[in-house]
Amino acid sequence: MTKPLRISDWVIGGTLLLTLLWNGTCSLFAPGWIAASVITGLNWLVFVVYFLARRDRLVGQLMLLGGIAGWVELLADRWLVDVTGTLVYQPGGPFVVRSPLYMPFAWGVVLVQTAYVGWRILESLGRGRAVLLTGLLGAATIPLYEWWAKGAMWWYYRDARMWGVVPLYIILGEFLIAGALVLLVERLEKWPWWMALPLGVVEGLWIWVSYVVALALVG
Repeated sequence: MTKPLRISDWVIGGTLLLTLLWNGTCSLFAPGWIAASVITGLNWLVFVVYFLARRDRLVGQLMLLGGIAGWVELLADRWLVDVTGTLVYQPGGPFVVRSPLYMPFAWGVVLVQTAYVGWRILESLGRGRAVLLTGLLGAATIPLYEWWAKGAMWWYYRDARMWGVVPLYIILGEFLIAGALVLLVERLEKWPWWMALPLGVVEGLWIWVSYVVALALVG
């Protein structure tokens, strides 16, 4: 049964639509790292304002989970940049480890949005279909961001089997990353709020594992 729309649906859905429009537009004009920082900051501003206004427990937990996972994901980025040599970030702006400073925050945005959508699907369709559909959503939308990122002069890929400008391992990896979020959100609803912190570490490490597995499978 379809659940009625909530304020949080409009807020998270609005940030998702804004991000899609912004990134797609940026791919046409190559604005560089400042544009990536702006959209990331805008999304976090919306999340924080909504949470302070509504005290939405789940959205707050997703912000914690996504924020922690985004920083742990820097390990995966370092592996992709230095070990596999398949990921190249465009120069410009501050960096942390081997990634632009906006990147852990950008990952947090994507994880909040994807996890929220996964949670709504979980409510309506159950765990199995929610994992599958959320995984497919990640495999479709996040590689679209990767496609746009090259035109926006944010980052690009090389030396991997590609579909256009997106490596096949990224598409498979995003399926695994997004699908796992459903299982974590299911736990968040039942566990204390602070469990979002260790689950964020788990998701951040899972991002790395997903890319390792995907690269081994599809090159």
